[in-house]
Amino acid sequence: MELKHLTEPLLQFGTGFSEDPKMGIRSFYPFDIANIRPEKIKLGIIGKSDSVDKVLQWLKYCNGYIPAKVSKNPHPKLFPSFPGFNSHEAFKAEIVTEDSYTRRLNNSEFEDIINGTNSLELRIERIAKLYLNEIKFLSKNKNPDAILCVLSEKFITSITEPETELSEDEVEENEDAEGESENSEVESDDVENETEEDDEEVSEREQNFRRYLKAKAMEYNIPIQIVRDRIGRPTAEMQDAASIAWNFFTALYYKASGTPWAMIKKEATAVTCYAGISFFKSRDRSTTQTSVAQIFNELGNGIILRGEPVDIKKDDRVPHLTEDQAFRLLDKALTEYHEALKIFPKRLVIHKSSNYNEQEISGFKKVARKYQISSVDMVTIQKTNLRLYREEQYPPRRGTLLSLDEKNHLLYTRGSVEYYETYPGKYVPSPIEVRLFSYDESPELICHEILALTKMNWNNTQFDRKFPITIECARNVGEILKYLDETEKMQLKYSFYM
Repeated sequence: MELKHLTEPLLQFGTGFSEDPKMGIRSFYPFDIANIRPEKIKLGIIGKSDSVDKVLQWLKYCNGYIPAKVSKNPHPKLFPSFPGFNSHEAFKAEIVTEDSYTRRLNNSEFEDIINGTNSLELRIERIAKLYLNEIKFLSKNKNPDAILCVLSEKFITSITEPETELSEDEVEENEDAEGESENSEVESDDVENETEEDDEEVSEREQNFRRYLKAKAMEYNIPIQIVRDRIGRPTAEMQDAASIAWNFFTALYYKASGTPWAMIKKEATAVTCYAGISFFKSRDRSTTQTSVAQIFNELGNGIILRGEPVDIKKDDRVPHLTEDQAFRLLDKALTEYHEALKIFPKRLVIHKSSNYNEQEISGFKKVARKYQISSVDMVTIQKTNLRLYREEQYPPRRGTLLSLDEKNHLLYTRGSVEYYETYPGKYVPSPIEVRLFSYDESPELICHEILALTKMNWNNTQFDRKFPITIECARNVGEILKYLDETEKMQLKYSFYM
C-alpha cells in the first residue's frame, strides 16, 4: 500500500501551458489559434420572440468584460472575470447573428400544444417538432456553425417528468455537475427534477426533451445548444455571470469546430488513443442494454460509435460483451478513427465503467494485434464507498492516489484544489476506484492520465470533474442514442451529444 499525490496536469493552449482552462485561454488563447479555426461563428437562434430577444441581448453583453463574482469569501482563481467574447481578447473570435438566421416561434403554438396535449410524450415530440422544423430550414438555407434552441422558463415544466426523490448516488452526481454553465441546466438534464402537473399521464418510456431534441436534430448536421432564456439574469441558485459566460462560450467554440485546449502528448511522435465504453438501457427501461464506444486522441479529435445489444446473464447482472462483440466494436472504432484522422495509434487506453471479463480482454487484444498497437491498457473506473481523511480542515487534495496493490487504486479527482485555494464543492468528496485488468504503462502514469482526462470536458471550465471524459462521454452518448432508432442518422462527433 502506497500513498502519493499526483501533480495537477497541465493543458496545452495556443501559445503556452496552464493547469486552468480559463487562465489558459485568457493568457495563451485557444489551442488552435495558429490554425484554421472558427474566428467568426455564425449562429442560428430559434425560440419564442421574447426569449430570443433576451438571449440576443445577453450575447451582445458578453462581447465585453464581465466582472468576477462578488463574495464575502472570494476565490478569484475559481470565479475569475470574463474578458469578453470578441476578436481582441481570449478566444479571439466573435459571434455573428443576422435576422435571417433567427427563427421566431409563435407563443400560440406552444400554448396550443400544452393546453391540448395531456400526454408528456406527445407534448415533448410536438414542441420538439417546432424547433426541428426551424433547424431543418436553417440547415438547408443558411448553414450556421451552431444553433441555439432557446427555451422559455414559462414552458420548462410542461416538458419535464414528475420530480422523484434522488438517491445518494444521484445527489453525488449532481454535486459533480456543479460548475456547469447556465445553458447546461438543460444540457445536463437537471431540468428533469422540475415538478410536473399532478394529473400528468406518466409514460412507461423515459421522456426527456433535451435528449429527444438532440437525437432528432442530428440528421441536419449542425450542433445545437439548448439554453434557457433566463441565462442573462442569473438567480441565486445559478452560477455567477462570468462563470456562465466562460462555460457557454467554451462549449460554443468547440461546437463550431474549434479546439479550446488539448492534453500534452507524452511523446511527440507517439499517438495515444483513449476509448470509453459504457452501457445504457433502452427508453422502456428493459434489461436489454447496448454498448457505446467513444474514441479520441490527445486533441479531443475522434468518433462516436453505437455497439450491439448485449445479453444479461442470470448469474451476472453486469452487462458484458462477448469476445466477438468486443472485437467488432473496437475494430469498427479504430477503422472509423483512422478514416477520420488518417493514422492508427501506437498506444490504446480503454476505460470501462464495469469490470472486464476474459472474453472482453481477449477480443480487445485481438484488435490491438490486428492494427499492431504495441501498448494496451484496460482500465475499470467506478465509484467506491472507501474514503480517506486528512488531519487538516479540508478534504483530501485532488490528485491524492492510494495504491492498494499494483492493480487496485483509489484516486481523488475531486477534493481540495491547490490552484483554487479551496475545495470547490458542498459535500464530502469521494475518490474513484481504478482497477487495472491488463496494462503495459505504469499505474501512476495511467492514473495521471485519468486526472488529465477529467479536464477534457469542454462543457465546463471548472477542471475538477469526478470522471474522465472517456466515461462521461460514453454515458452521455448512450443517453442520447436511446432516442434514435437503428435506421436514424447518428453523428460521429461528440459536439452533437454535449
